[in-house]
Amino acid sequence: PKPSNSAMLIAVLLGFIQGITEWLPVSSEGIVAVVYSIVARQPMEEAVAYALWLHLGTALSALTTFRSEVRQIFKEIITFPRTPSPLLKFLIVSSLTAAIVALPLLRFFSELSDQFGIGAMGLVGFFMIITGFIQIGKTTPGGRDHRRTNYLDSLLTGGVQGLAVLPGLSRSGLTIAILLARGIQRREALMLSFLMSIPVSIGAAIYSGLSHKSVLAPESLVATAVAFLVGLA
Repeated sequence: PKPSNSAMLIAVLLGFIQGITEWLPVSSEGIVAVVYSIVARQPMEEAVAYALWLHLGTALSALTTFRSEVRQIFKEIITFPRTPSPLLKFLIVSSLTAAIVALPLLRFFSELSDQFGIGAMGLVGFFMIITGFIQIGKTTPGGRDHRRTNYLDSLLTGGVQGLAVLPGLSRSGLTIAILLARGIQRREALMLSFLMSIPVSIGAAIYSGLSHKSVLAPESLVATAVAFLVGLA
């Protein structure tokens, strides 16, 4: 069926919010899920699925922004090096770790939403408060760059990225905080955080599309396009 004007307006609004908040140390997933749940009057489980789907738009904007780094990574993958670069090892280990942590948490939150309904929004608010307290703490960045990352860096950042699948916890805020605490340069921490978000965000969007067919509606595709354009800008 043809989407209504109000559905399209909501889609544009949510895409705009996702496009902005993904690049800030706040939970874009939590904010989009709460707004969607309120304005579209949808259950929290459906709202979280919608928020995960919109990450596809900002993942593509990150892919475009860091295209030179991504191009080098793909070239390295194609050549099958015996000794992968530290950046490639970091991205592989962190992505696998994030997936292992995130999948059971998604199922847990889905069951929780079924049981508590709108009350699950209170949990989202609690996680937002935790994110805020994390941002209060000041971390002095070190002098390491992506060429000097190790497996512990990958495991820690991948673990917190997996935790950030819970709406309210900021993915970028947590991963950047961990990287800075591990002595990574500020600019390098930002780059690593968004590079590692690309495979996980695309994976989360695919999971959402397969488990919630409703996110594949025409207005959802419009929201994704808006998120891409705003995120790129």
